[in-house]
Amino acid sequence: MRRSVSAGVIAAVVVIVVVVAAVGAYYMTRGGTVYFYLTDPGNPSSSSGSSSPTAIYLTITSIMIHSTSKGWITVSNKTMTVQLSSSLSFLSSATLPPGNYTEVRLVVSAVTVQMGPVNVSASLPSSVLKIPIINGGLQVTSGRTAYLVIYMGPHLTTTGTGQVILRPVVTAEAYYSPPTTSTNTTTTG
Repeated sequence: MRRSVSAGVIAAVVVIVVVVAAVGAYYMTRGGTVYFYLTDPGNPSSSSGSSSPTAIYLTITSIMIHSTSKGWITVSNKTMTVQLSSSLSFLSSATLPPGNYTEVRLVVSAVTVQMGPVNVSASLPSSVLKIPIINGGLQVTSGRTAYLVIYMGPHLTTTGTGQVILRPVVTAEAYYSPPTTSTNTTTTG
């Protein structure tokens, strides 16, 4: 009798340990939600005699983020067109594994600059914006929400042949409470 009671107690303890380990593993690996935004903190600047733009539109085809432990993670492959403005433009959200993230990449397929009533195609060298996340990066914690704001200070130049080139200064910063938002995004495809 004593042997069957001991076996029952051992079996119960094993079941409890397995359940606690499974629940702990779930909460440690489920990740946190990150919302991605884009904003122009100031007015676009231009040089080489170009007139001031009234709007700048970026067509983004991919958003990726770099984890110090897991490498590059694709956040979104949806094509979206975003107007740069001083308001925050929502880009995407994703559940990411816990950890530290240090860089964001935006793949940009087109840049359109509105100069008065005329839209002009602009070029972006390399078509990929490599954006450092300042102040120690983005810390993703299981079950928590974070916000990544990408600040783009566009700088436009016009070549002697009239080609417009976008050479932005871009950084990203993590926040752990919601920013004030406004949506200026159109998703296609």
